[in-house]
Amino acid sequence: MAVLSSVLALPFASAQEWPSKPIRIIVPAPPGAITDGVARLVGEQLRVHLGQPVIIDNKPGGSAVIAERALMGAPADGHTLMVAPSSVWTDFPFSVRTPFDPHKTFTYVADVASMVHVLVASNSFVPSKPQDILEHARRNRNTVSVANMSTGTRSNLLGDLLSEKSGRNILVVPYKGSAPVLVDLMGGQVQLTFDVLSNVAPLVKAGKIKGLGIVSATRSPHLPEVPSFAELGMPDLVMPDASVGLFMLSSTQPALGQRIRHEMEKVMRAPKFRELMAAQGYDQPRESTFAQLQQQMADTVEQNRQILLRLKMPITPQ
Repeated sequence: MAVLSSVLALPFASAQEWPSKPIRIIVPAPPGAITDGVARLVGEQLRVHLGQPVIIDNKPGGSAVIAERALMGAPADGHTLMVAPSSVWTDFPFSVRTPFDPHKTFTYVADVASMVHVLVASNSFVPSKPQDILEHARRNRNTVSVANMSTGTRSNLLGDLLSEKSGRNILVVPYKGSAPVLVDLMGGQVQLTFDVLSNVAPLVKAGKIKGLGIVSATRSPHLPEVPSFAELGMPDLVMPDASVGLFMLSSTQPALGQRIRHEMEKVMRAPKFRELMAAQGYDQPRESTFAQLQQQMADTVEQNRQILLRLKMPITPQ
């Protein structure tokens, strides 16, 4: 009986003692990327809050599979976590083939920052309304292009949706990341792209590119002059906001997982954290319980699955 009691107490004890050593946060993006910036804010506030060093481990490439494998190779003791776009859970599984099931392997612990997407255009591109783009593309076949940031991303999905709405008269051009896309967009080599608001808002405000539509039901306070696709009457391009969130291994003991979620909630509610997020141009995450968050994620997964099946987008092996 004493042995049994000690075994049953282990998960609770480990949860109470966490963290007992430095925390490693794996990031599937290079230094300087949005996800990296969010991870570093999270890491610094966890360090202050928990009193343990936090190490940021950048593992970009492979549509996040390199980072996912690194997390899978770590013990499920809560000392190795991953900060990544929610798309690695909601979008990637339907366009990137892996030998593991992300939905069973990882648990989405918390939203950290919302990522509103915006349709932006080169200043040299004549149409200034999304509805006009579709008609322009039909009249000028294969002359309009939309840049795709990377396979499996929300940018990829939205670009393909726009191309479909044009009768496939908009060419989808693959890129590797946001930076080269924005350089070519400003130079007029590509006409359109969907990118995260925090990436493009400074360029729109500076007059270097045009903001055409917010991929949301409402306008963004960061670009209040840009209409939402809901008010433009284009519901196919209204999607739940993507986000950057915290992931852990699903094999983590329930008591420990609850402790990690509880400590993350404390960090995200802290005025200092919210102040730092706002200063970096990141939108605050949606308020929800863990159960509500899991349902929201499940709904987005199903919505994206249906869209990707309809678009018949190719699956990339990793």
